[in-house]
Formats: sequence, structure tokens, C-alpha cells
Amino acid sequence: MSYAEDVLQQIENSQFEGLKEKIDLSLKNDDPEVVASLAEELTAYGFSDYAKDIYRQLIADFPDEDGLKVYLAEIFLNEDKTDDGLQLLYGIHPDSDAYVQSLLVQADYYQSEGLVEAAEQKLLEATKLAPDEEIIWLALAELLYAIGNYNNALEYYQKLIRADIRELSGVDINRRLANTWAHIGEFERAADLIAQSNTDEMDINAQYEAGLIYLQADRVKEAIEAFSSVIEAQPDYVNVYPNLALAYQKQHDNDNVLATAQIGLGYNKFDEVLYDLGSKAAANLGEKKTAIKLLEDGLAVNPDNSSLRLSLSNLYLSDADYEKNIGLFDEIADEEIEDQAHWNLAVSYDSLDELEKARQHYLLAYRSFSSNSDFLLQVIRLFQETGDVTSLKLALTQYLRIQPEDFEMQELLSSLNDNENE
Repeated sequence: MSYAEDVLQQIENSQFEGLKEKIDLSLKNDDPEVVASLAEELTAYGFSDYAKDIYRQLIADFPDEDGLKVYLAEIFLNEDKTDDGLQLLYGIHPDSDAYVQSLLVQADYYQSEGLVEAAEQKLLEATKLAPDEEIIWLALAELLYAIGNYNNALEYYQKLIRADIRELSGVDINRRLANTWAHIGEFERAADLIAQSNTDEMDINAQYEAGLIYLQADRVKEAIEAFSSVIEAQPDYVNVYPNLALAYQKQHDNDNVLATAQIGLGYNKFDEVLYDLGSKAAANLGEKKTAIKLLEDGLAVNPDNSSLRLSLSNLYLSDADYEKNIGLFDEIADEEIEDQAHWNLAVSYDSLDELEKARQHYLLAYRSFSSNSDFLLQVIRLFQETGDVTSLKLALTQYLRIQPEDFEMQELLSSLNDNENE
């Protein structure tokens, strides 16, 4: 057994006493290749100080071995000793066998610092020097993917696939390619790639991403299977529930939408999407009380959620619960209220004989519903009740543009005009 092997055996056995002495013996007695390999292992185990000592000694003994400088530079950069690390990398000449390797380390450092253009330049220089080096294709693809340049990232992922490389440096190329297709809107291509993968070998995050891609491609059954697998493996994976509920909604499966929403809210009561989807499903099932409770709970979580408020307003109105509907908007300025909500408020005030307030909200809703005959009929009846002849004639004229064959309204408008001419 070499001294290097003895060092690693001690570490695996958690025996750290005398480790430095064994490393020194390895430096003096083991072959340089073995010592260099020991330094890599020590770095991986987290003993970077020992690794640095080894690299320094090896560089002193073999000053032309630039690969050793790259390894030492990586340690310095990981320890935020940027000047030391970059000085070593910049000192490697373009003619060196380790130059491309140094470019990769520089690119990785620049990317970690957010200096994306500098990272890309280093990688493009590397690919010119080593056009067939697959690790450079991957590095470029990953950088471009990370900054959202999906079309260019696609080129390099596809090169790897054409080279029959499905996994490199821990990256699942098929999965990354599928996600890239999805990002540029090619959901069916992305779904086809996912379908070719062995889902049994996917980790839980990959299964979730697969579900998202299937959902975007409208392959709902496969999406449900993927999301269900995630929940089976990890029931508190909260992000999956709104997407699973949405998949069931696409199947018009209200029972499962509601069940998924209720279970998901048990893990995350702040998920406003689940309140929305669950309430809609409950309403479709005729479970109005459940729908109202979900919406009320959702508004308790976020009182500013206008979508939940409008849905609750619609339900209150359908229950003729006019005062509760009005109360929903007590603290909301008129300009922040949706036009549909203005209509709902107008109906509520109208039903409570608060006609002036009803009129105000009908007028605020008018801009969106001036072509809606049901809305106009309600406005016409209000103006009849208040005796506002001028507004009544305007509303009738607009209504008859939409419903010209409504003879009752024609007669009403004619009588108003006749009275005016008398």
C-alpha cells in the first residue's frame, strides 16, 4: 500500500491523527502521479489546505506542469482568494496543454461572479482551440441556458445528443434539452424527449419538471401521472398541488380538483392558486358553501387578491347576499374595482333600493358592458325607476343597436320620443 492510499484509508476511517506526517511521506516516497491524485482526493474530502501544500510542492518540482497550477487555482478561487487563483490561471501560456482547462476554470469563476460576457468569451475561445471537446459544449450550453439564451443553448445540447452523450458531469442532457425546448415554446418536442427518458431513474425534481412539460404540451394524463408520482414520494412537495389541480381542471374532473386543492392547502395555506381552483371546482359541483369558505379563507390570507374577491362577489350575488357583497369592497377605491365588480355592486345596491349608489356603479361598469344586453336591461329599468328620461333614452338607443327586434323596448323609446314632442 502506498502512503497516499494509507492517507485516504485513515480519512475513510475518520482517523486524522498523524495525517500530515503521512502526507509528507507520500510526497517524499510515492510517484508524482500518485501524489497528484492524492491532492485531488483530499480536495474532494474537504482537506484543501493539505491539497494546497501538495500542489505547491509538485509545482516547485515540476514547474512546466501547468495542470497542477489549474488545480491549485481552483482551490484558491473556491476559497475567495481571487487574486492568487487568477494570477496562476493568467500565467498559463496559450501554447500550454493546460490552457483550455484554465479557460474553463476562468469561465466558471466569471459566471459565478455574474460576469456572463467574460465567461462566454473564455468558453468561445476554448471551443476554437478544442472544437471537439464535449465538456466545453456542455459548459457553453449551461451558461447560455442559465442566462436565458435558449436558442443558442439548444445548439450545444443537440451536439451532445448527436454525439450520443446523454449524461455528462452529472447533467442529464436529455432532461436539459427537454427543458430548453419547453422554454422556447416547443412543448410537444419537450414532452417527446421526456417520454423517451426512464422516469424510474428521475429524481423528484425531474419528475416535477416532466409534469410541467406534459401539462404545457396538453398531455394531461401523463402530467397527472408525473405529478402523482411526486406526491407519492414526497407529499409535502407543495409546488406540485396547484399544477396537479390545474391538470385535473383540464379534464373537467372537479372532484379531483377540489380534493387536490384541499390537500395542498393542508401543506401550504398561503397558496392562493389553490383557493381559486378549489373554489371554482366546488362551485361547479354545486358545493357553494365550500366554494365560499375557500374564497373567504383565501382573502384572509391575502386581502388584496382581486381575483378571489371577484369570485366571492359573484357567489354572494348568486345567493342574494347583497350586504356581504357590498362589504367586500368597503375598503377598495372605485378606480381599483374591476368593471364586473362594479356591475355586481350596482345589482346589490339596486336590490337594496339604494338607487343612487346603484346608478353610480352601473355607470362605472358601462365602459365594459355597453354591448351586453342583460346589463343594459338592468340599466334601463333603473333609469325607469328613477325617472331619468334622458339617460333612459340613451340606454334604450344603445340596447336597440344590439337587440333591434325587441318590440317592447322599441315601443318604450317611441313613447318617450312622442312625449318629448308633445
